[in-house]
Amino acid sequence: MGKSKEQGGILIRLIKNESLVHALFWSIYFVFPILKSLGPSNYPFNVYSQLNDLFFGMAVFYVSYLVFLPSKRGPSQMLLLVASLCLFAYANFKIHDWLFHGTHGEAFIIYSFSYASTYGLLFLFAYALFSIKEIYIKQRALEVANREKKMAELRGLKTQINPHFLFNTLNAIYSNSLKKDDRTPDLIMKLSDNFRYILLAGREDYVPLKNEIDHMKDYVSLQSVRMADKLEAVMTFDVEDSGKPIAPLLMIPFVENAFKYSSSLRGKGHKIIIRVSLKQEQFNFYCSNPFGDFNTEGMDHQWQSSGIGISNAKRRLETLYPNRHNLIIQNNLDNFIVDLTITL
Repeated sequence: MGKSKEQGGILIRLIKNESLVHALFWSIYFVFPILKSLGPSNYPFNVYSQLNDLFFGMAVFYVSYLVFLPSKRGPSQMLLLVASLCLFAYANFKIHDWLFHGTHGEAFIIYSFSYASTYGLLFLFAYALFSIKEIYIKQRALEVANREKKMAELRGLKTQINPHFLFNTLNAIYSNSLKKDDRTPDLIMKLSDNFRYILLAGREDYVPLKNEIDHMKDYVSLQSVRMADKLEAVMTFDVEDSGKPIAPLLMIPFVENAFKYSSSLRGKGHKIIIRVSLKQEQFNFYCSNPFGDFNTEGMDHQWQSSGIGISNAKRRLETLYPNRHNLIIQNNLDNFIVDLTITL
């Protein structure tokens, strides 16, 4: 994995600095014969001859890189490329021979082979650079497509969260209205605040952690009023940076699940424990609710299918925080526990 990422980084840097790669290559192409002439072999060097070789070498490279390789590369294009390379080689030789006053005419075969091998290497370099660039473009297109797919999936998951939350909270208000409870207007206001938050947060990729905590407090307050005679919700918070960005609506499905089962328990005095902490980039959400002797017939009708909330939360965590979260769900005879850790 690490080696693949390193190679990908080199590839990206190479493509982003393509003009620099071209400039460096042609500088070496021009300077190498100069260095060779300074060696013990006394290789003859003529600046005009080298400029001539540079011109035709660049012609071969860019005809291959910009014209032939991006085309369909059929037999006719291949023949045209070979013919062009032969024409370039002949023109290069004739100018080269003229520069040296016709002294290279007798070495036509040797020079032809030299130009053919040089042009072949230039074509291979053009092919290698073009292939790397093509792989990079395809990789980028695939990354964009995957990102758009993930975003579309996340938007779909968010739209599933809203009606689920609506069923639960409206059911709470309905229960209080049947009892003619004077606190019903306050519950309606809390519901309004909750939905205002959902509408705003649903449009964002990330929100401050404080907003998520406030939203959860409102929801817990709303449900606690409804079930005050049956359970108690105890919440504790230890957050170093309340402005830390986090994906919205991740905790609320687990809190809903806690109230779902607690609402159907027999007896009274049950306790839901919620703890939220953020220390040194490590976010932790803990929720525990009693689980065991409950009556499914007494469970709210809307809540009987609310498992979709937790499944959505799991999928969003896998999409938004891959390899950066740890979700532990324990279901025993006494308690249902959710322990979520995210590296923010």
